[in-house]
Amino acid sequence: MRHRLSILLGLILLISCKNQTQEKTEILSEKETVSEKSSVEIKTIKSEPELSDCDKYWMNRFPNDSIKVKYINDIISKNQLTENNLKFLKALKNKEKEKLAYENILSPIFRLSNTEIGLLTFPKYEHVENRLIPISKEMDLIEKFDTITQNTMEHFGKIKFYPMLLDFVFKSKHKPNIYFYTTEKMDSTKIMELGAYVDECLEYYEYSIDTTNISINDKVLFSSPYKIDLIFESNNKIDSLIKGDYKKECLDCPNSTELQKTFAKIKGTDNLYFIYADTFPINNELDTPSRALILINPENEIIYLWYDEIDLFGCSCL
Repeated sequence: MRHRLSILLGLILLISCKNQTQEKTEILSEKETVSEKSSVEIKTIKSEPELSDCDKYWMNRFPNDSIKVKYINDIISKNQLTENNLKFLKALKNKEKEKLAYENILSPIFRLSNTEIGLLTFPKYEHVENRLIPISKEMDLIEKFDTITQNTMEHFGKIKFYPMLLDFVFKSKHKPNIYFYTTEKMDSTKIMELGAYVDECLEYYEYSIDTTNISINDKVLFSSPYKIDLIFESNNKIDSLIKGDYKKECLDCPNSTELQKTFAKIKGTDNLYFIYADTFPINNELDTPSRALILINPENEIIYLWYDEIDLFGCSCL
């Protein structure tokens, strides 16, 4: 009898221990699951910060390259484009590696004095060893051929041209031709000399151009290696959209985009316009004279497919 009772008590203790172990395992499992869920939620929160209204504004107006490609593909598929415009838009879509500025699909032309008019390009800046370093094909070219290695204050705040540089680069052939576009016409010219401008707040490189076909009254805006078929016209409705789209609260520096206006439409489209902000004949009154190619989407939003400006305010010094 005692033997049977001992066996029975042993079985009860064994079952009890087993149940306690199972309960502990389940509790630990639940804690791990909760911990994993919390970790996932924390990671999700960290990886998806909420965008401000200004962030959304800039992302919509200046989309990344992959979204631009979608916009351009849509334009190509929905419009009857001329052969010239089809070539131009395909080139704009297929963004290539950084080139010399006159080879770029679009480059701004500015007249900065009565005697100075040229195709401008600006260095990009990259972080190298915790420093911002200017990167430019033009800078590389000047440093390669300039025999004066010591900087002086003589040219600080003034454009310095290197007359022999392009003569040497193109010694066995003619200097390149480019198409230039004004508010009223398209014509062709050739680049002449390469120069550089540096002061404490602004840096750019300039290709002077042959002005034989350009008068002081011509409102020259941009250049391209491509012939673009344009309908030269302004559009008051789009000009009003541009003015209404100006969000001063989203700007870190003074900006003249509010003053941009249309001057030409790409032939074969009804929503693709070139625009500009300028004070012709000399670009010296606005904070940021600019040139751009914009798309007006079905929601009447302005999408910049190309934009370039010169910062005459000196935002980099703030």
